[in-house]
Amino acid sequence: MDRTSKIRVMPDSLASQVAAGEVVESPSSIVKELIENSIDAGAKNINIIIERGGKFLIKVIDDGSGMSREDAILSIERHATSKIRSKNDLHNISTFGFRGEALPSIASVSNFKLTTSSKNNPVGTELLIKGGKLIAVNECGSKPGTQIEVRALFYNIPARKKFLKSDSAEFSKIERAVIAACLSAPHIGFSLHHGTKCVLNLGQATSYKNRILDVFGSEFSEKLIEFSTDDVDGIKLKGFVSNPDYNFTTRKHQYVFINSRAVKNSSVSISVRDAFKGLIEKGMNPVLILFINVKPNQIDVNIHPSKEEVKFDNSNKVQRLISETIISSISSDLKSNNNPPDELADLSKSKNESDEFVELKQIHDKSVQLIQNNMLDLELSTSQEIEPSLEKEFKVLGLLRNRFVLIENDEGLMIMNKRAAHERVLYEEITLNQKDDINVPIQRLLVPLTIDIHRDEYEMLFNFETAFHNLGFLFEGFGGNTIKLEGVPHFFKSENIEEYFKGILVDLVENGLFSAKDASHEVLISSLVNLTSRYFELNSIQELEMLLRKLLQCKMPYVDARGRPTLYQLSYKDIEKKLGVR
Repeated sequence: MDRTSKIRVMPDSLASQVAAGEVVESPSSIVKELIENSIDAGAKNINIIIERGGKFLIKVIDDGSGMSREDAILSIERHATSKIRSKNDLHNISTFGFRGEALPSIASVSNFKLTTSSKNNPVGTELLIKGGKLIAVNECGSKPGTQIEVRALFYNIPARKKFLKSDSAEFSKIERAVIAACLSAPHIGFSLHHGTKCVLNLGQATSYKNRILDVFGSEFSEKLIEFSTDDVDGIKLKGFVSNPDYNFTTRKHQYVFINSRAVKNSSVSISVRDAFKGLIEKGMNPVLILFINVKPNQIDVNIHPSKEEVKFDNSNKVQRLISETIISSISSDLKSNNNPPDELADLSKSKNESDEFVELKQIHDKSVQLIQNNMLDLELSTSQEIEPSLEKEFKVLGLLRNRFVLIENDEGLMIMNKRAAHERVLYEEITLNQKDDINVPIQRLLVPLTIDIHRDEYEMLFNFETAFHNLGFLFEGFGGNTIKLEGVPHFFKSENIEEYFKGILVDLVENGLFSAKDASHEVLISSLVNLTSRYFELNSIQELEMLLRKLLQCKMPYVDARGRPTLYQLSYKDIEKKLGVR
């Protein structure tokens, strides 16, 4: 061989490590691969044990079909698979795994142990592998199924190891991967432990709906609209979407599955965005749990080693079907809830019952129709001449979809964006009080809450302790990553204070706004106001009237801290014109 040649064949051990980088990106990618193998093996129960965010230990135990001694040894060979036999099989893939890369790739960058036993063989097999090298093959006693332990991840690739994030951040990604698996396979029981803490413990569920209830709770599930379609050219949809009132700053509550495989697909994202255009605020994201079933030969899953990217043969058709289905589902839900609020009915009795109540119901129904048609765009209010003041009389009539406050005034019907109005009031309350060295009123808890939070959240919280205190949060460190919460903003009324508080911290960390210590205090306050405002509850007529009065006393009452309009005016003339009243 020419010694001057620049090209060399890599040793098998090095080649395995290079290839592993495409499959083994992080602890969460390992968990995903191992769970998918368990599902393919027909497991009814899958237990996941994690230590230190997966850096120290990942253990996945299933009660699936298991493997014989020969199959176990073959499973750690590259490109050894039971899923495909020929090139044609690539066009009809119905399993999660098919390349035969996952196990050897994982084993090449860790201390790896595989224990397995088939149902027909009382003697199990144990494989010990270190850095891709088979150390030992032993017989052992084992229950039917497979157990895989991954220790000291990336111990032999320091460059990759240093890019791992904090334990809490890595575990957060693991938790999402496990939740995705739970949603896609409700017939399987799952448990997830991180250290000594049990994070999930789910039995087998009878439906997707029940599994969502088990994972996210009743309050979350009640906000969802269920939908499904018949077969349309080989495509079927089933899923759940939140009503327009229930949305988040991130897409953490969006899960998309194609043939039960968790995927990322731009066509789906575009479809959801188009369906909710005009229904939710810009930058907000609805809940979406979507199951797409297509014929295997209509999609390509062999695009990326992670198998998360999928291409449709006809993406436009899929995109249109998803968008139309979601719009139709939201419209049907709105129609089923188009009765006027109880407050409106009560208030109407104080007037001449007949005409005014009928007219008000027409206005309400018309508003619902506007929303259904994606026509209620509050941003148009910036072009309206709205100059309400305390001198002008007004009367709060009630709430539309728990989001828009309907107000009768001299000009006609005014609509107030409840959340935007509260953000403006809260923002000015905080900023003005700071100038006067006065804090927002704090509601002290009768029994302080001890709350365990992730390290990233803990660091962020104490980096900006003063800003949180100015907002109305009173807390102190309680050892480790635990805090003692002693007070919350005065407008917090919910019993779920811990959930709301932790939700704010998660959102702040995920948005990445406060990782740098030099982040501006003004930006912090603005963001905290935005996120905190999602958790306040004002629903009675008296509370809404007080909110409106506080808004009208603000220096800039017509827009919130982010520039969104707070008020929209419909004149009597416009209402009469729209409803054909003469």
